[in-house]
Amino acid sequence: MRHLLLFFCLMNVVYPCSFAQEFPLRGTVVDSITGNPLQGVSVLVEGTPSGSSTQTGGNYELTIPRNDVVLVFSYVGYQTKKVPVMGRKEIDVALVMDGAALDEVVVVGYGQQRRASVTASVVTVSNKEVKSIPTANVVNGLAGRLPGLRVTQRSGEPGAYATSFDIRGFGAPLVVIDGVVRDGGSFSRLDANDIESISVLKDASAAVYGVQAANGVILVTTRKGHSGKPQIAYTANVEWQRVTDAPEVGNAYQFAVLTTENEINGGRSPGETTYSAEDLEKFKDGTYPSTDWYDVVAREYAGLQRHNLNVTGGSERIKYYTSLGFLSEDGLWKSGDLNYQRYNLRSNITGQITDDLQAELFVEGALDNKNEPGEAAWNVFKFTWMNIPTFPVYANNNPEYLQDMTYPWHPLAMTTAAIGGYTKARSKFFQSSLTLNYNMPFIDGLSAKLMGSFYNQASFTKAWRKKYELYDFDQLADTYILRGIQNNPSTLAGDYRPMERIAVLGQLTYSKLFNDAHQVNATLVFEERHEKNDNLWAQKQFAIDVDQFFAGISENQQVNSSGLYENANQNVVTRLNYDYLSKYLLEAGFNYGGSSKFPKGSRWGFFPFISVGWRLSDEPFVKQRLPFLSDFKIRGSWGQMGDDGAAAFQFLTGYNYPSGNYIFDNEVISGLGFRGMPNPDITWYTVTTKNLGIDVSLQRGLLSASVDIFQRDRSGLLATRLLTIPGTVGAELSQENLNKDIRRGIEVVLGHANTIGDFQYNVSANVTYTRGRPTELERNVDGNSYLNWRNNPLNRWDNMTWGYNIIGQFQSYEEIYTAPVQDGQGNRTLRPGDFKYEDKNKDGILSNLDEVPIARSHIPEINYGLNLNASWKKFDINALFQGAANFNFQYIEQLRAPLPWGRNSLTMFMDRWHHEDIYDANSPWVPGRYPATNYPASNDWNSQFWWPDASYLRLKHVELGYTVGPLRKASDMQVRIFATGFNLATWTKVKYVDPEKDPETYNYLYPLMRIYNLGINVTF
Repeated sequence: MRHLLLFFCLMNVVYPCSFAQEFPLRGTVVDSITGNPLQGVSVLVEGTPSGSSTQTGGNYELTIPRNDVVLVFSYVGYQTKKVPVMGRKEIDVALVMDGAALDEVVVVGYGQQRRASVTASVVTVSNKEVKSIPTANVVNGLAGRLPGLRVTQRSGEPGAYATSFDIRGFGAPLVVIDGVVRDGGSFSRLDANDIESISVLKDASAAVYGVQAANGVILVTTRKGHSGKPQIAYTANVEWQRVTDAPEVGNAYQFAVLTTENEINGGRSPGETTYSAEDLEKFKDGTYPSTDWYDVVAREYAGLQRHNLNVTGGSERIKYYTSLGFLSEDGLWKSGDLNYQRYNLRSNITGQITDDLQAELFVEGALDNKNEPGEAAWNVFKFTWMNIPTFPVYANNNPEYLQDMTYPWHPLAMTTAAIGGYTKARSKFFQSSLTLNYNMPFIDGLSAKLMGSFYNQASFTKAWRKKYELYDFDQLADTYILRGIQNNPSTLAGDYRPMERIAVLGQLTYSKLFNDAHQVNATLVFEERHEKNDNLWAQKQFAIDVDQFFAGISENQQVNSSGLYENANQNVVTRLNYDYLSKYLLEAGFNYGGSSKFPKGSRWGFFPFISVGWRLSDEPFVKQRLPFLSDFKIRGSWGQMGDDGAAAFQFLTGYNYPSGNYIFDNEVISGLGFRGMPNPDITWYTVTTKNLGIDVSLQRGLLSASVDIFQRDRSGLLATRLLTIPGTVGAELSQENLNKDIRRGIEVVLGHANTIGDFQYNVSANVTYTRGRPTELERNVDGNSYLNWRNNPLNRWDNMTWGYNIIGQFQSYEEIYTAPVQDGQGNRTLRPGDFKYEDKNKDGILSNLDEVPIARSHIPEINYGLNLNASWKKFDINALFQGAANFNFQYIEQLRAPLPWGRNSLTMFMDRWHHEDIYDANSPWVPGRYPATNYPASNDWNSQFWWPDASYLRLKHVELGYTVGPLRKASDMQVRIFATGFNLATWTKVKYVDPEKDPETYNYLYPLMRIYNLGINVTF
């Protein structure tokens, strides 16, 4: 026992001594080229968190546990270096600059360029950022990520794709996917896992696309295969969605209170109101039932799941990428009849036929299925908000009989396909392209490309409106009484829309470096596109409810077509790039483009462009004096583009058929109408863009900044000349290229990136401000200077809303009687709590002469984003804050007044001016946010109250991930698990609804959704 105790005592003495042994180490870290010391370099012992960092002069000191460890030197903008100690006491290190950021390849029109040599305003986002987007619409996740790209999500409805996006406020951009012109719908439906990169061309760089590039260009590149053994990746996401913000619907007690107040304020005697004080008490304590119509049809959470399986690999001769995606999204309706499914298939194959000849075959397919009940979602929200809560769901609570509500709109029938019918939309998308790339061996640097592509889209919408009945129950007679029939008779409509687009492209590219200093790239392109759209719409009525066309009756059947068109475009593009020592940069060229929409003499247009750049950071006098300046580039661009977005064939004479109906011998005959007078000179309108930019990077990305100032001038905008022509002419004037406008703005991007041991992080902030105004406008001359000031938008910044300047609410009748008249009756109809406006012209009467600019429209002038990314060992996190400013939201209809059409109200109107005792008009007034019920028309006037500032900041996206692997049993297998949130929080002055919603649909659109996502990615 004594020997055992002695052994433990010796262990306690020896082991502390051995563990306490440490080895001091010091050294200096410098730049490998300049020899300048580097401050802030992380120096860590490999595999441990212990270490140090360099101080002023590049010196470092640290202690290491053993003299055989490996040190890891890392610094932003430099290549990480590992150095074995091997018993040394002093180690000096020279780090090599990492040129990856400047050597990054950026996709531009008809080619690629090194980031360092780009002279245009181009911004790019990579697959790593895009694939984390948790929404069905990939565009939704781009808001705030790309400076200059303005994204506004108007609805969260499954399969709606109701998101608008533009570049710098210019309008809908041209979308090009893998070199093929597509549309915004194709872009929105891409599987995020298939995207390699997205580039946005914002200035003259878009001019290579000519006639259709006036609003900028979005270039999408999908993933390709690589050499090596097959790599299989499977990603699964499961999501829960709930409404971001929506108004609360009033209950039966609140409805009865507001109805009673409204009746008394309207002149009815307190003893003659619909609801007595006793009724109100019974509604309040639950004795009388209350129906929450929103709760009847909607649930709190809706589900979504996404799956993607892709395989990539190949050999030196054949490389492939194949992907299969599936998405299924449920809506809010409890019936389950609102849902959406999408299938994506992609196969990108690259084959090296010979040493100089390469072939690429890209095939993409997508299938959309959207199911919804017979009524559109916006209409359902409208009626769930206002349906009277004193009515039950069923007459006599019998599920066989829907309760009548004095109008035939029952939310349960509207959201249940088995009762009120359905709408089923099925769309198929197919895109294929075959490309041959040939490096000509007989001319060094010369290559040729030939591509043919075919796109086909076919959609069929089947809309079944099924008849249903509404009842009351007569308790005395114990009988159900039919009160109304909706969708009578039942109808079935079918809408078939096929569209196809064929394109061919031939391209010659010459790239050569002369004398190790002069880089020359020249491109010549010919492209032709042909697009055709057809349509067939038919409808039948039904005597029996069999939802097939063969079962319909012939009476009142309809067949029609709309939206038919056929267009063609041709482009000849030349571009020359010159680069001297990566310091002096030049790009110039033109697009000679034509459109079939215009007459032969006006069909073709010449659109030149030029951009220049100067990388001062590569000048010796800058390198010597400012060695920390990694990149400093000044760039400028100018270019012209065209837009053929006019009604086609306005240069032709002819007739419109059918045009009106006429009755001959008791038979309806379609009429023939005259077209407008032809304009043989009509052509595209011309767009001139100017951009001046500066790019700065310090310490290879430790700090970075980019500033762009831009302006776009448009001329030849289409308008109809304001002339009076005799009625005997029998035709209207056609459009002409008459108007002009201007849009200008600024973009700022700031960035910071750093590495501290195993911890890496980067921060990027961007903001874009843009606005426009007309500079020439065809309009009638106003009768006086006031009307000209009020109505003439010429040279006035757009995005303006007129109304009355609200200065408060009346607090008493005394204040009302001494105020300017605003009801046309000496203010006799006004009450305390009504809105009080400024009499701008001081004439004692409120009229349209007192209207002033009070707000902007619902389109933001300022958009911004803040991206945060970090990783530590196997953990990673990224967050995106996104926001908008300088725009307003408009409260309309049910968000503007209680008891619409005598029906239910939203609970926000309970915060109103009212009498302490609603049955006693002499009781004191209780102040509130809103005026009292049954208010005069002046309370509905446009003012800042109904147009609040809609500026918002949103926590748009957060993702936390952890990577496991390589796993022991399969060394090349990795597993990443992650959790994602989308639209998590919003800070705004807008109440009750999301500020991004479109007020033009009366605020009834399907709400935006907050998303919680759990996912897993397995790669092996």
